[in-house]
Amino acid sequence: MVPVGIDGNTVRIRRLIHCGTPVSPTKDTLMSNQLNLIVAGALALAVSPAAFAEKLEITGELMASTCAVDSTGGTITVAMGQVDLKSVNADTRAGQKNFSIGLDCSGSGSAQEVSVRFGGMPDGSTGNLALTAASGADNVGVALYDAAGNHQKIGEDPTHWVTIPADSSGQLDYSAWYASPGQDATAGTANASGDFVVLYK
Repeated sequence: MVPVGIDGNTVRIRRLIHCGTPVSPTKDTLMSNQLNLIVAGALALAVSPAAFAEKLEITGELMASTCAVDSTGGTITVAMGQVDLKSVNADTRAGQKNFSIGLDCSGSGSAQEVSVRFGGMPDGSTGNLALTAASGADNVGVALYDAAGNHQKIGEDPTHWVTIPADSSGQLDYSAWYASPGQDATAGTANASGDFVVLYK
C-alpha cells in the first residue's frame, strides 16, 4: 500500500559555528514559488491548440483516525550549539543532536504504522538539508538519520517505520548532523529550515 501523507509540519535546525543572527526563510518566498508555478501552468494551457480527454485516477484510503504531531505551533526546533569546524571537516558528519517527533494517536482505534518524509531545499545531490541563504557557513549541510541509522534524504520516502499501539502515543527518533562531503566547510552561522509530512502504511 502506498503511504498516505497528511498535515505538513516544520522542522528547523539552528546552529552557530562562530557568530551571527539566525534568519529563517519567509512564507512569502514559498508562496511566490507556488504562484509562479500556477501562472506558468495557466499560460501553457492557454496556448494549447487542442483539448484531449485523458484519464484521471484518484487513489487513497479513509482511516478512522490519524495521529497528531506533538509540537509547539507545528515547529520542532533542534539546537545544534557550537560545533568545532575541524570536526566537521575531519569526518563525514559531526555535531550529532538527537530529536524526536512525538505523535498522539489516541482515538485511532487500531495500531498505526507511521514514519515521516522530510522536505526542504536539498544540499546539491547529497540528500542533506541545505543551509539557509542567510547562514554564514559554506560547503556544509545538515544530514538527517533515523533511529536505525539510515540516512533520511530530503524528499525521499523513509525506510524505517514505527508501530504505535491503538489509542496510544509514541515517537519517531532522529538525529541531525553537520555534513561536508568535500570536507571544506567554512565557519559561520549554520541554520537550516525544512518540513516533514507524517506517513501511514
